[in-house]
Amino acid sequence: MVSRPTMRTLVTMALPYANGSLHLGHFVEAIQTDVYVRALRAMGREVAFICADDMHGTPIEVNAAKAGVPPEEFVERYHREHRQDYAAFQISHDEFYKTHSEENRLQTQRIYRKLVERGSIERREVEQFYCEVDRRFLPDRYVRGTCPACGAKDQYGDACEVCGSTYEPVQLKDPYCAICMDAGRGYVRPVLRTSAHYFVKLSQYQDFLRKWTTAPGHVQPEIRGFLARWLAEPLKDWDISRDEPYFGFEIPDRPPGEEKKYFYVWLDAPTGYLSSTEHWARKRGRTVEEWWGADADTEIVHFIGKDIVYFHTLFWPAMLHASGWRVPARVHVHGMLTVEGTKMSKTRGTFINARDYLDAGLDPEWLRYYFAANLGPTSSDIDLSLGEMKNRVNGELLNSVGNLANRALSILWKSLSGKLGLLPGDAEAVALWNDASLARASAMQAYLKVDSRAAVQAALGLAAAANERLQRKQPWKTIATDPESARRELTLAVNLARVVAAMLEPVVPRFAQGIVEQTGAPLPAITDHKPIEEGTIREPRPLVRRMEDEDVRKLTSRFVAAEAPAEAPSSTRTATATSTSTSTPTSTSTGTSTSNATSTGTPTSEISIDRFSEVDLRAGKVLAAEKVPKADKLLKLTVDLGEGAPRTIVSGVAQAYRPEELVGRTVAVVANLPKKPLRGVESHGMVLFATGGPRGLTVVEVGEEVAPGSKVK
Repeated sequence: MVSRPTMRTLVTMALPYANGSLHLGHFVEAIQTDVYVRALRAMGREVAFICADDMHGTPIEVNAAKAGVPPEEFVERYHREHRQDYAAFQISHDEFYKTHSEENRLQTQRIYRKLVERGSIERREVEQFYCEVDRRFLPDRYVRGTCPACGAKDQYGDACEVCGSTYEPVQLKDPYCAICMDAGRGYVRPVLRTSAHYFVKLSQYQDFLRKWTTAPGHVQPEIRGFLARWLAEPLKDWDISRDEPYFGFEIPDRPPGEEKKYFYVWLDAPTGYLSSTEHWARKRGRTVEEWWGADADTEIVHFIGKDIVYFHTLFWPAMLHASGWRVPARVHVHGMLTVEGTKMSKTRGTFINARDYLDAGLDPEWLRYYFAANLGPTSSDIDLSLGEMKNRVNGELLNSVGNLANRALSILWKSLSGKLGLLPGDAEAVALWNDASLARASAMQAYLKVDSRAAVQAALGLAAAANERLQRKQPWKTIATDPESARRELTLAVNLARVVAAMLEPVVPRFAQGIVEQTGAPLPAITDHKPIEEGTIREPRPLVRRMEDEDVRKLTSRFVAAEAPAEAPSSTRTATATSTSTSTPTSTSTGTSTSNATSTGTPTSEISIDRFSEVDLRAGKVLAAEKVPKADKLLKLTVDLGEGAPRTIVSGVAQAYRPEELVGRTVAVVANLPKKPLRGVESHGMVLFATGGPRGLTVVEVGEEVAPGSKVK
């Protein structure tokens, strides 16, 4: 997405829930959004970066009661903490407000009344679970029971975390009240009661949503395909009401005598984008209509995680359209954070709060750099490997970029009175300076496409070229014999370091500010690519601290204590058959041995349902296949998982299949494995095969009619 320079841009990130502390998963989005915003500002764009705390809902009401404080006090405590944590990581919000505000109450009511005017609201009686002990209707997440589809126990009332099935709470088998169970009151079976609820008839906006989701630039290609499957069927009506007790806004204009009803949090939470903009604009003598009016010259860009796509790409655009506000120009979806290749988990000891990171004494810019250097324009997940983070911070930010600036500035300061000269006039130096301008332009375009990974690579490429020339010219050796020539060479290095710092300023603003302070000059403007010459620098100092093994140890020691599940014996880590006549899935690819299990006739070892649920099985279409050079058993597969860009997966099945035999097949893929290099090829995922059959291995297929990316249950 390349923004039009004449427009203003309003950028939001998803609202954190004021029900707990921020964790590092929140900062994948916060950092990606902040990098985008800072890049827009660097280009001279008028930008408003808006966010708020999401403060309503049953979890907050219940947890505030447990804490013995009013909900208003409970959420304000987290609101203060969230503000501090975002500030520590240099997230440059123009406004970080809250959804529990008068502005948000009025804006939510306005949207609701517009929906009523359009005939989009229907009131009807619904049957739902009621706890006679707590004297309340139970929302989906406060009813648990046995999944009606797969029989898994202790599942929520809206979806099964084991098989992925969705259902109504009343379909649960053996339901019980989760509030009572969590409070130690044991198994309390709720009863069924009826209550009046209010529904938005989303199907009225289905044609609008089809056009909006398919318009160029509104969502990423992989998200567009995901939404197309939802929009292929009539959209279900959306229940926007909740019964009391509930911490939220009361629904107005109800029939006389009806009990209080409250807006469901997912109606007033996104409205927080609108009301927080209003709060920010009023303080500056401006209006919300300047930014959100239907005819406003504004590009609205939302950043969200892929777990809330439905709300932001269907519900929210429909609500804005229905109520006469401007709809988003783009909803950018990022992936989820894993830690050391696994889902961030308290039980596995890989759950990291922002406070854990800060209290361990780690530099917030290390995390900013690592996330930005790994985030591309797609919704692929990102893994936090602390070893890789240390290597990248030290090898790239410190040794390449920081060393370029520090070495040149230090020599100038110590040996040449801190005075800059003119740039060298040789053709190579002129070409390198011109290349710097092109590299910066390339980086800025990458930022606008939400591809910070490419922008960082452009900056590292320029730093490498500058370091190579400096090392080859070795001006420190000619200071005594030709000080002016040495000064010119060091001046070029300093100016190239300034350009690299400008390219990385959206990612590491404090690092870039250090270059400004030490050179005594602002970063070069995009429209004014002029070097600083014949000036005087200031005393240099290190721009970034080296990340040590001790830093990693300090952070890992703060992980939530793990109770790691016992591993299965090594002989059963690969799937085996229950009898000699039965074929069972086995696999080859990332992180696994290329040998395959054989039928043993022994029972398979048991694992917990929770452990199995961590495996993300997806349908993938094999687009291409080829042999891996100098590896007789390996095939390099190009697989479409519905993510926009295909993945490369290496499988050890070359002795069972010729490459062309796998092309075109839709196969089962383990999608949530970390990337791993195999024989010079980076493999990302695992294609499943079964032992047995005439080949010895048989690929597990899911059928051509299944779309790539579909979940295998």
